[in-house]
Amino acid sequence: WGSEGAIERLVDLLDHKRGALLTSGYEFPGRYARWSLGFVNPPLEISGTGSRCKITALNARGQVLLEPVLEAMNRLKDSGVLSKVSLDEDVVEVEVVPPSEVGSFSEEERSRQPSLFSVVRSLVDLFGYSSDELGDLQLGLYGAFGYDLTFQFEPIRKSQERDPTQRDILLYLADEIVVVDQSRHSSWTVSLDFSYKSKSTKGLPHDCEPAPFLAFEHNPRNEGKFSARDTPKGDFTRSVDRAKHEFKMGNLFEAVLSQTFREKLDKETPPSVLFRRLRSRNPSPYGFLINLGEDEYLVGASPEMFVRCEKVENNEYRAGAIRVET
Repeated sequence: WGSEGAIERLVDLLDHKRGALLTSGYEFPGRYARWSLGFVNPPLEISGTGSRCKITALNARGQVLLEPVLEAMNRLKDSGVLSKVSLDEDVVEVEVVPPSEVGSFSEEERSRQPSLFSVVRSLVDLFGYSSDELGDLQLGLYGAFGYDLTFQFEPIRKSQERDPTQRDILLYLADEIVVVDQSRHSSWTVSLDFSYKSKSTKGLPHDCEPAPFLAFEHNPRNEGKFSARDTPKGDFTRSVDRAKHEFKMGNLFEAVLSQTFREKLDKETPPSVLFRRLRSRNPSPYGFLINLGEDEYLVGASPEMFVRCEKVENNEYRAGAIRVET
């Protein structure tokens, strides 16, 4: 496909397959690099809302990984981080214990209190590998974190209604990753297999159940309901005026005001079309297109770097650890 063809192929596939594409279109020493990567058909999905989390096998390859995942979650339960761990067919379900009372731990320990991040850290430890031995495999958890994860660390009174089905976290473990070096006009695929005890993913298919885009009029979840905005006209202006007053009074030093606008998407305007339009009209160093399943997508472009990884330290291999093979 070539470098550009590899990216465009992923853009098209993400209309109907779970996965992610992360692009970079600029190069500047020390900040921007023209590297892009993406994948579809991940074997595992990690999703969570509030204190509950599910690790789901999306295909036969993911089923091989459920046993070590279940054992890792049981270790978290034994350590007092989880109150519940269960396996139901292709899903490991867990529940995090309530956080400790504020004031019973130091500020430095706040982000280490039991939360959905405890589950993520455990999975990172489980799938960690030595880059000195295997090179840079691009193995990782890719996806999105919701703003409501803040409530995992701080007991804040909620004043806005929330959709009980809205997920706070959605991550994928990718095992076949397309990497593009746009400065050299080259691309390649990193294919990974995992083995645990007597089981292996070698030879197992990557295909997953499709997660297709549904136009508004064809999506039964909408129930014909539509609201073009979440803020009545004029309310946002009044919020800005109030914030400016509070700044003058010294009650605020920073405020992030927002409002949501909505447009119906028809079958001629899938997420891939939005991504390409955005990329053309608003060229930015970073772009992303993620199919989160359940007819939910993230499409965007930004001048800001989301994550910078300077150094990663891995634990030594322990008995029963997953083995990663290229």
